[in-house]
Amino acid sequence: MFLTRTPKKRHKSLNLLGAIRISNSSFFVFKNNDGDISLKSGREEKIQRAAVQNMIDLNPDVTKLLNTYKIKPSIDTKTLRELAGGHMNETCNVAMGIYSALCEHLKKDVNAEIIKEASMLHDLGKVLIPSKILNKPAKLNSKEREIMNIHSTLGYELLKTQNIKEETLDLVKYHHQNLKHSGYPRLVEGHTPSDIGVQIISTADKYSALREARVYRRKLSKIESLLILYKEVLEGKIHKDVFKALIEYVRKYDV
Repeated sequence: MFLTRTPKKRHKSLNLLGAIRISNSSFFVFKNNDGDISLKSGREEKIQRAAVQNMIDLNPDVTKLLNTYKIKPSIDTKTLRELAGGHMNETCNVAMGIYSALCEHLKKDVNAEIIKEASMLHDLGKVLIPSKILNKPAKLNSKEREIMNIHSTLGYELLKTQNIKEETLDLVKYHHQNLKHSGYPRLVEGHTPSDIGVQIISTADKYSALREARVYRRKLSKIESLLILYKEVLEGKIHKDVFKALIEYVRKYDV
């Protein structure tokens, strides 16, 4: 593998291979038709737009899903830039912290590299969610919530056109599921992704989101965030050992 700067005229040929971490920063890994590998951050909007458009072109199910919800296909690279540099990056920090603190008998059921990659890619589908919904400074109505909830399926459909492992795709698609299987999207009969893998990504996603200021609420404290998630432990939605691992991560690193 070698790194190179992809010429501008080849932007449309870029395919996403996955995501990696270098010195606590996230980068998307792309490959062009010549086989050259390049690392790109979420700040490089032209490249991100071309890559997402390529994914849409390769999978008609993406357009079909957007049409079902009457969403005009529009790539919000500002959202992707913010996600890559902020929420998805921080979710990866928390997810890897949970994994590291997890008890050994659960840790053996998940792959650290899959957790790392899925946490960096989990919200990619939000790049196609209308910004008026994504950034609404108030509670979403039922129709808006329905549209927001397809972001995980959109991310899965976009990424399945790329060279992404099936285990990673599962975690991206089901990162809003829970132990009671009452989350979204609904699980396909006969197909159950790694519950612990989903738990790690889901819990990390929720915690990092609660610790961020959003247009509709202030940033919550560590205690407030943990109490909200503890309620889900009591409801049987979050595995108690995953929650314990989160507490260990928070105690050591969320200062």
